[in-house]
Amino acid sequence: MHRADDLSVLIFLVTLAATFAASFLGRAHTRQLNSDALADQKLSKWLVGLSAGATGNSAFIVTGVVGLGYTLGLQALLLPFGWLFGDIAFWTFFPDGINRLGRKTKAATLTDVIASGLPAVARRRVKLLAAALILICLTGYISAQWIAGQKFLEGAFGFPHLLSLLLFATLIVLYTGIGGFRGSVYADTLQAVIRIFGTSLALGAVIVVAWRNSAGFWENTAVAGTQFFVLLPHGLPAALLFMLGFAAAAFGFGLGQPQMTSRYLAGRSPAETRSAWWIFIGFIQFTWIAMTIFGVVLRGVMPAIADPEAGLSLFFRTNMGPVLTGLIVADIFATIAATSNSLLVAMAQTVKFDVIEVLTPRVPPLWPIVLLLGLISMAISARLDRSVVSLVLSSISLLGAGLAPAMMVRVLDWRRTNLSVPLSIIAGFAAAALWKLSGFGAFLNEAAPGIAIGLGANFLTVALRRKGTAIAE
Repeated sequence: MHRADDLSVLIFLVTLAATFAASFLGRAHTRQLNSDALADQKLSKWLVGLSAGATGNSAFIVTGVVGLGYTLGLQALLLPFGWLFGDIAFWTFFPDGINRLGRKTKAATLTDVIASGLPAVARRRVKLLAAALILICLTGYISAQWIAGQKFLEGAFGFPHLLSLLLFATLIVLYTGIGGFRGSVYADTLQAVIRIFGTSLALGAVIVVAWRNSAGFWENTAVAGTQFFVLLPHGLPAALLFMLGFAAAAFGFGLGQPQMTSRYLAGRSPAETRSAWWIFIGFIQFTWIAMTIFGVVLRGVMPAIADPEAGLSLFFRTNMGPVLTGLIVADIFATIAATSNSLLVAMAQTVKFDVIEVLTPRVPPLWPIVLLLGLISMAISARLDRSVVSLVLSSISLLGAGLAPAMMVRVLDWRRTNLSVPLSIIAGFAAAALWKLSGFGAFLNEAAPGIAIGLGANFLTVALRRKGTAIAE
């Protein structure tokens, strides 16, 4: 490597060392706890908001969002705008309720909340059903993170394809196994701070480069088409329908993703958890909108990128010096690592508390489960050939459609039965999957019909049960 490359690697290694230090700190603090209940973690609003924000960002923000801005232009902003409405709806009604119910039930997982209050046999069935859905969908989600990490190391340091994948995934698995849940929260919070700085740096740098060659910028963007800078190229009704779908996806993301709900369950109190709303929403919107605009401007600066999802690291390697490149490399790693780490912890907690503990009294520690899940997801991602955007959006929408209705019914204390809960999970997931397979997802995200059908299945089952009881009487 040249000296400049050595400096970039050094900055990356410092970030990596800080991440491992955060994991070790989380491990030390975890030893002081005598309970698996997430409420005993007692996280402040800053830890809740920033760790949830970093978890929610994922590889999608530094790869997929850049690619969408680069390819679609300003209309790509409709995604974060739609997501904002869903986040506002979720934070208005649910995080404090999730925390309150988690404290009451001593929940260790999202499925503990959904299944709480049911008889033993029904509770067991619901936990296993929800766990199966979580593991299937989150395997696709974390595979997207491994693919993004592979693209990151390949683009930043020129490592071979398979080595990049194995190296990135191995680093995440190691520090996840060390820190567990609390280590994940600490590492995510550190990585959120890095992401704020990296986002500002990236947007400022690309604007400066475009400004210095404004003639070339406008010439390059002209080739992208007349609608590249049009926010609503297909009209307002189509835009509203599109945003409605992503609002539903955001709503389902908050309610149905265990790596997110675990943060709300771990808040110090319902009020403290609720007060994290502006930290979370501000972080998500700032990073998402800024990286979309980065992709839009990048189209005019570097118009012939073969893989726009790798545009962030490619831009800095081409146009910036080693220090700034090293900083952005650290930022990309932190962003992808935050979600990968949280997903692994959530999957491991699901296996431990919702599968193994349900089936046998002998429950292993978390770290060997993390290692096994890491190896399985690595093997799967090595055989996948899909974009980060496709994998992420499919995984979160399908999981949200399956679990959000059951979670909503439980937190709001609506009527339910032993049968209505599993039926709502199955119906919501199936409806979303069929909607996506039909191709309608291009106009309305599958989370919207999935959540509606899931809720409908619960209420219809309850109504039929009440009618049957009335006839029997």
